[in-house]
Parts: sequence; structure tokens; C-alpha cells
Amino acid sequence: MFSFPGLGKLFLIGMGGFIGACLRYTVLSRVPRIKNIPAGTLIVNLLGTIMLAILTFSSEPQSMVYFVNMGILGSFTTFSTFAYETFKLLEEGKNLSFFLNIFLNVALCLAGVSIADLIVGL
Repeated sequence: MFSFPGLGKLFLIGMGGFIGACLRYTVLSRVPRIKNIPAGTLIVNLLGTIMLAILTFSSEPQSMVYFVNMGILGSFTTFSTFAYETFKLLEEGKNLSFFLNIFLNVALCLAGVSIADLIVGL
């Protein structure tokens, strides 16, 4: 019989990825832009950052890391989408929105990590 070491990890990541991708599509398809800012991407990045930080700070079992952190949150968060949408704002000459989008994503996600650290420390 063939043996595939690590296949369980790949299964957990793949199943989580399916869930995360579906959740991402759901959020992005329902949240409109707000004053040129892609709010859906911002919400996904913020929620994903908070959840990742909570799970990381709380020392979840390794199987949870594969399923949630790498799988669900890996396909739910959207850094590549953030980068593309931000570039398009610059390309379209929407300079204020370009800088605001960068600031909001970075500042709110860093605040999200801080909030997660406080939650786990309670």
C-alpha cells in the first residue's frame, strides 16, 4: 500500500481553503466600495488578521493551525487583492484613496492583532 506522509495536513488545509474561499467570495460580493475604498477587502483582511492572531496567541493544537490558519484564513484574507486594488487606485489617479486604503488596511489590521492579544490575555 502507498503511504503519503503529510496527506492529512494537506486535507485539512484544502478543506479549510474551500471554506475560506467561499467566505471571502460571500463578503466581497456583498460589501460595496466606500468612497473608492474596497471595503470588502478591508473587512476580510481585518477579520482574518484578528482571527489569526487570536488562534496564534492562544496556542491552538497543530491540526487547528493547518485547518484554520493555513486553510480557512489563508484563502479568506486577501493581501494579493489588496495590493492589486491599491495599485488600481493609484493607476486611476485616485491618490487620496490610494493612501487611505493602505493606511486603513495596515493600521486596522495592526489594531486587530493588538485587540486579539488583549482578548487572549483576559
